[in-house]
Amino acid sequence: MSRGQCLFITGTDTGAGKTILTALLLHHLRASGASALALKPICAGPRTDVRLLQSLQRGALDDDEMNPFWYQTPAAPITAARGSRKKPTLTQLKKAIDRARKQCDLLLIEGAGGLMVPLAKGLTWEELLQLLQCPVLVAANNKLGVINHTLLTVKRLQSIGAERLAVCLMNQRPARQGGRARQENFNVLRENCGKVPVFEIPFLGEKKVDSRQIRACEKKVKKVLVQILKIV
Repeated sequence: MSRGQCLFITGTDTGAGKTILTALLLHHLRASGASALALKPICAGPRTDVRLLQSLQRGALDDDEMNPFWYQTPAAPITAARGSRKKPTLTQLKKAIDRARKQCDLLLIEGAGGLMVPLAKGLTWEELLQLLQCPVLVAANNKLGVINHTLLTVKRLQSIGAERLAVCLMNQRPARQGGRARQENFNVLRENCGKVPVFEIPFLGEKKVDSRQIRACEKKVKKVLVQILKIV
C-alpha cells in the first residue's frame, strides 16, 4: 500500500452506520500493523463519533486536526454552520485531508450525513470526491427503504466518476427483528448493484458502541473487512 491513500466512507443517510464501519476498519488496519488514521472533517452535534474514532488512534491527531469543522447544532452542516465564522470550503477540506494523509498509508475519511447533504453554499461531498478520486464505501442501514436509498447513492456516485465502490449493509437491530426481510435486502442489492460488491456487518449488540466493543467485534468480522479493503 503506497503512502497517503484515502478511502471515503459515506452513507445512504444520517445514522446509516458510517462511524461504526469506519471504527471497525480503523481498528482492523491498525491491529494488523498498517499505518492508518481516521478523519471526520465535519461533525454537527455531539462529538460522540469523533471520540470513538479518536479512542482507536490515541495521540495520532488532536481533535481539531481530526475534526476541523465542528458545529454544536445537530443538523445539516449548511444549517449547523449558520452564525459560525468557520464554514467549510473545498480548499480547506482538501488541506485538512492532505495534512492527515501525509502521516499514514491509508486515511479513512468519514462524511457527515449522506452524499449530497449541503456542506456550504454550492458544496456537497460530491465536489470533494471528484477532487480526491478515491475509493468510496457506502454504509447503508439495513431497514425498510434501504434498497432504494442504496441504489440511488451508488448510481449517483457512478455518475460523478467514482469507479472503485462498495456497499456495506449495517444491521443495527437484532436478527429476530425482520431477519428474513433484511436477508432479502442483501440479496436484492447484490443482484442490482452490478459489479459493485455488497457486504454485510451483523448486529453488534444492544449497548452503545464503544472502543472495547469495536475491538471485540472486529475479530468476528475480520474476513469481511479484509474483502472491503480490496477496493483500495
